[in-house]
Amino acid sequence: MSTTFPFTIPRRLALSTGLKLIEWARRPESAVDAGIATASRRRLTHIRRLAHVEAVGAQRERDVDRYLSEVRQIL
Repeated sequence: MSTTFPFTIPRRLALSTGLKLIEWARRPESAVDAGIATASRRRLTHIRRLAHVEAVGAQRERDVDRYLSEVRQIL
């Protein structure tokens, strides 16, 4: 009795079909959703820009507070 796996035609067909399904599942994003993807990227960029402006403003306020706390001690 052989211990090798017999590759019969139905098994080969099932294996190749399974590999094609895996390849299909891993395919890149379709071009149909390009508009949605572009809009979401634009929205995320806008949100990041707003977060950056807010962070810079907060850093500026902290720097002014620290400067004033040091200057008050001198005066």
